[in-house]
Amino acid sequence: MNILASLLLTTLFAVSPKPHLQTPIESVAREMLRNFVTGRFDLATQDFNDALRPVVTPQLLSDVKAQLDRDLGQFYLVKEAHPGMKGEFRTIELLARFEKGSVNVEVIFDAFDRIQTVYFNPVLPPPVDPALEALARQLLTDFTAGRYDDAVKPFNAEMAAQLTPAGMAGLAGNIGRIFGTFQSVTQVQQRVDKRLTVIDLILSYTNGPVAFRVAFDAQNRVAALNISPFKKE
Repeated sequence: MNILASLLLTTLFAVSPKPHLQTPIESVAREMLRNFVTGRFDLATQDFNDALRPVVTPQLLSDVKAQLDRDLGQFYLVKEAHPGMKGEFRTIELLARFEKGSVNVEVIFDAFDRIQTVYFNPVLPPPVDPALEALARQLLTDFTAGRYDDAVKPFNAEMAAQLTPAGMAGLAGNIGRIFGTFQSVTQVQQRVDKRLTVIDLILSYTNGPVAFRVAFDAQNRVAALNISPFKKE
């Protein structure tokens, strides 16, 4: 078995997007965003209606992109697209993934399917629950210190049946051989995956970054643990 694959204790994070046919206005919204992120601001305004074009000029779009570049870094992809309504007008919301976060791009169309309004709203991460962060950090401390009996104490019954102290010791050995020595926690994030609250600890090891993801159930017991090479989405 591939060693890296053996590190993935529970699959929490694989999402298979469902294919869908783009509507004409979704295609327009995506094209506008594509021109915006590549700096083709004149083309980005080509589907604006006559009321919006004098207000949201290519220069204004350039200024908005410069701010997003500073705050969020490089654009990666459109992660989701959702149609909707604002009053009588149709909308498309694009969840755009950037290097350091996401932006909700809301495009509102007029009655002739021309863009009448566009918003770029950064998506702020939820605040990290200090109690869950403390539990995740303690698990990490016990794991990296070789205190495997202590490391499994916060596991719920299902997780404890999957991963024993001996299993944790074997896992730690694999981690050490691949990634080297643990150095520090460089980043902490919180998110929700289905009904589990996930604390992501991004770790610095001597051979590269590692994602140490701890998922908690409703009783704040550890329901899953995922340790893998860290890759930016």
